Amino acid sequence: MKIYPVYNNTTQPYRKISFGTSGRYYTDKNGDEFGTNSWLFREDIDWRRLSKYSKNHFHNKNRVNIIQFASSDGSEAYTQIISLLENYPEKDAEKFFPIKAYDIDEEIINAAKSGLINTCLADRMNIQMNTDDYTRYFAETQEKLFIKDNINLQSQKTLKVKNILKSRVQFERADMYNILANLNDDSDTILMCRNVLGYFENDRVEKFVKIVANKLKTGSLFVIGDHDTKNSFIDRFLKENNFMRVINHVYQKL
Repeated sequence: MKIYPVYNNTTQPYRKISFGTSGRYYTDKNGDEFGTNSWLFREDIDWRRLSKYSKNHFHNKNRVNIIQFASSDGSEAYTQIISLLENYPEKDAEKFFPIKAYDIDEEIINAAKSGLINTCLADRMNIQMNTDDYTRYFAETQEKLFIKDNINLQSQKTLKVKNILKSRVQFERADMYNILANLNDDSDTILMCRNVLGYFENDRVEKFVKIVANKLKTGSLFVIGDHDTKNSFIDRFLKENNFMRVINHVYQKL
């Protein structure tokens, strides 16, 4: 059995898994949060609807750039790839790939690049509910991915990501402000910045939205999350900067 250590900077094992608007988070025996993570088919986005909307909205584009910030362990990238492939002829879906997924944390990027993903029971149920054949995308494995120490949960299982997913996303450690500074949009971008900005003060959120508004051209999409809308005035800031909400948490640049 291969072991893939990712985080080695804590001596406290995770004791508990919980779900909330800010993501899946692990706590120690005292209830203190150690970190957040995403999960597959996170329900604050209608992934099927987003895929169908993207297909119709960008029908005249030969290439669509999907950029994900705070990409974490790869759950969001895999979710989006599966949603596009399940709701779009594969040959036509190729214009959305590869997804470019960025995170500032080098260790979590290494976890994403490992080709392994830790899943709980809810993840595996979501995979089966959103695919015709989940074995097309994931394989059972005895390999283990340890993130911030061994998470000893009975319901947790590590899955190996198959090439149909792995080949369609590029994970890279990068700061989202640097990526934005070098973004050249041609009305062909889906920018995912989900459940990140809700941790910022509102003045910083407003400044970030203005940067995005200056970089994205008419027709491009900006996608946020439930935590962002509940903990900031981002909806107002987006409307003030010429964005229109087209799906829950999905905004189009006017």
